[in-house]
Amino acid sequence: MDARMAPVLLVASLAALAWFHRNDVRGFGRFRAIEGTEGRQRAFLRWTRNACALYLGVPLIGLALLGRLDALLAFPDAFAVLTPAMPDFRIGSPLVLGLMAGALFGGGALGAMLRLGRRRPARPVPGLDITAMLPRNRAELLRVVPLVVNAGIGEEIFFRLYLPLLIVLSGGAPAFAFIASTLIFGLLHRYQGWLGAALATLLAALFAALYLGTGGLAAPILVHLLIDFNALVLRPAIALRFHARPD
Repeated sequence: MDARMAPVLLVASLAALAWFHRNDVRGFGRFRAIEGTEGRQRAFLRWTRNACALYLGVPLIGLALLGRLDALLAFPDAFAVLTPAMPDFRIGSPLVLGLMAGALFGGGALGAMLRLGRRRPARPVPGLDITAMLPRNRAELLRVVPLVVNAGIGEEIFFRLYLPLLIVLSGGAPAFAFIASTLIFGLLHRYQGWLGAALATLLAALFAALYLGTGGLAAPILVHLLIDFNALVLRPAIALRFHARPD
């Protein structure tokens, strides 16, 4: 069953990613030109809806068709060959706690850098073009939170579990599956600029190592959420607290 179904699902999932990415690039270009907060808020909600359908809906349907929904909680045996090469990423280990602390402060630092780029448009951050995504008022901040939550959970399920599993079930080696998924993740962020795509690729490699090292999705989801929350929610919220703008 897996041998017949997995290649079909892999092709369909990659096609969905390509379609989503094309619309994402075009949509982000239009989004940068939006000045009114109502239009920006609608865009945030639309991104959340579309991303939820792709990164949560597609893998849940695909795993159900494969009879592999248990993989959401039980580490697939197909990936076990890679775990001996991973560091000690057990939840509660000093390494994981350090990564979480790094995500907390690193995400905040990234948010500060992006805020600086937005406040001084003449000197944007080279190669990193996502300042338009930063909330400009409290209403936008509330619309960004679901987007961050969906990214932290949905993208980890899709790129750390579902896509590598499809590749392995289609005949690919586990190492190749995670390398391919990591590179695809980075490529999908190319609309953010070369630095944005490079950072996304490095983070994807970290999330993959966390997943393989802990044998579950909890650690990569948590670190992913911390990074995005601090960059796109916490730091802008602090800035808004001291530099209030009308909603």
